[in-house]
Amino acid sequence: MRTELGLATADLLQLVRSTAASMERATVALEEADVALADEIVADSVRLDRRREELARTAPVLRAPAVTVLATIHALTELERLSLLALAVARTVQRCYPHPVLPHELIPDFVEMGRIAVWLAELTAGAGEVRSLISLEDDLDDLRRILADVRNRCAGAAVADVVQLSRHYERFADHAVLLGRLMKSAVPRSQADGTAA
Repeated sequence: MRTELGLATADLLQLVRSTAASMERATVALEEADVALADEIVADSVRLDRRREELARTAPVLRAPAVTVLATIHALTELERLSLLALAVARTVQRCYPHPVLPHELIPDFVEMGRIAVWLAELTAGAGEVRSLISLEDDLDDLRRILADVRNRCAGAAVADVVQLSRHYERFADHAVLLGRLMKSAVPRSQADGTAA
């Protein structure tokens, strides 16, 4: 029989995966100027909000150590921030349609930023031991390099959306790293490893 904590942990891990998938889909919508996909992401955000709110209501009454409960509550706050950033990317696609948001030459940079940001979020849902901290730092360095390059190429140009989008990806990566630290306390090791609770 799964414990109350086990159920809450499974819900939290699934929410992390869904939030990472939301940014992954938002990046595809951005790359392809796909307004239908952007519309889906915006609609799905309501469902993610409900799931997050339900978990936030149950977290304070979990029969678990206080550190686990507090980490879960803070993790949900970080997940809300991640979700809002993915939503902001999708809404930019909606607002600019039928025109693409990005100049063609910047699309590969944003695809790579999206890949890194999503990977950082996915790490917190159980793949955290797959790659070393050196790899993590390498990817963060790559993200910072791409961000600096994009911003330098956009300097002085009327490309407010491009600069704002680059900030969304940067903040998504930052919050994903914070989430990863919180998940170490919120998720028991057995759950993170995929063993039964």
